[in-house]
Amino acid sequence: MPGIEKQLMLKEVKGKLEGKDVYFTNFNKVNVEDFGRLRQAVSNKKAQGIVVKNSIARIVLKELGMEETIPVIDGSVFLVTSSEEPQSVSKELVNFAKGQEAFNIKGAFIDGDFYSSDYVVDLAKLPSREQLIASVVVGIKAPITNFVLGLSGLMRSFVVVLNEISKKKN
Repeated sequence: MPGIEKQLMLKEVKGKLEGKDVYFTNFNKVNVEDFGRLRQAVSNKKAQGIVVKNSIARIVLKELGMEETIPVIDGSVFLVTSSEEPQSVSKELVNFAKGQEAFNIKGAFIDGDFYSSDYVVDLAKLPSREQLIASVVVGIKAPITNFVLGLSGLMRSFVVVLNEISKKKN
């Protein structure tokens, strides 16, 4: 039976991971200033980064039914949890990894499935939810606008024809 301190750590980590998307990264020799910037960037995306002991992480992941993620838990592990858009968190992690040789994205557990680091990189390339909605709205608006402009042109032409007919009758 684990000690009270370990039980409290397990409970705290489980509370932070439960019901959220989890991104798995390894960091090694990342300086404190850079790591602080990463934590700040992640928290700006309504996500939370936690450094956790590997043994604690393995136990919690097993309890939460994320067994397929356990093989990526090795070395210095930094977990990022989020219940917001996965694209925005992925972008922050990928951008940070570009400048850090010692920082590796191992994968992500999103919506009940584990995905490799390649998926996280591809996810970072996608536009945000707002951008996708805006492009759909523009796509829907364009034909409607053209239809309205076409009808108004027909109405103007009809009025001009009626005006010419009334001038000829007078």
